[in-house]
Amino acid sequence: MKGKIARILIYPIKGLDPVEVDSARTTPKGSLEHDREYALFDQEDRPISGKREKKIHRIRSEYDLQTGVVRLIYEGKSYEFTFEERKALEDFFSEVFGYKVSLKRDSEGGFPDDKKAHGPTLVSSATLREIASWFGLEEENVRRRFRTNLEVDGVPPFWEDSLVSKRFSVGEVTLFGEGISKRCPVPTRDPYTGEELKGFVKTFIEKRKESLPPWSPKERFADTFYRLCLNTTVLEGGTLKVGDTIEL
Repeated sequence: MKGKIARILIYPIKGLDPVEVDSARTTPKGSLEHDREYALFDQEDRPISGKREKKIHRIRSEYDLQTGVVRLIYEGKSYEFTFEERKALEDFFSEVFGYKVSLKRDSEGGFPDDKKAHGPTLVSSATLREIASWFGLEEENVRRRFRTNLEVDGVPPFWEDSLVSKRFSVGEVTLFGEGISKRCPVPTRDPYTGEELKGFVKTFIEKRKESLPPWSPKERFADTFYRLCLNTTVLEGGTLKVGDTIEL
């Protein structure tokens, strides 16, 4: 069974909305170009994300990666900047959050969630639909909760579990499946409002355990079933494209 890349999602500012692209190059450090290239930090140099700043969920963002323009929408008002306007962007976020914010950039590898497995994260479309059915949510809502880079079509739910500890190619790029990501509190919150869905983790764990397919590495769930999406490492870089086939 072979899957094909159905979507590629890039998150230019960590914690904010994604932009969907037809192709993406890998960086020298193994992430996708422009993915989490920018990140927000507080005065103590701690990263700001949905893990501890719920207001970030209420900021909508749109990007033009070619011109470097970012459009931010908050409380019904729209603001447009370029990434070169660093101070103006910092002032915007500082006003929204109520404390001083700095915006940092790493163009070589970005600020990945997994500091050991820098490669793109991967999930199947069927997995997202299955989880949506558990909670009565729209598929797009679930997609934005789990914030994955590569979405694969043509395979069953949780097919990505089968790629753990395996080397595989996606077009001209070679990846290694490092593991299944242990999730943080972000997926429990509505990606548009930050409102928490009560009982999300408990229900997720029960359903994940019940529906665990035979190809899933059971030892990876020894600590918790609150895991989803494949973490990867890039072995051979290049350009990923929508429509690329995954080959072991």
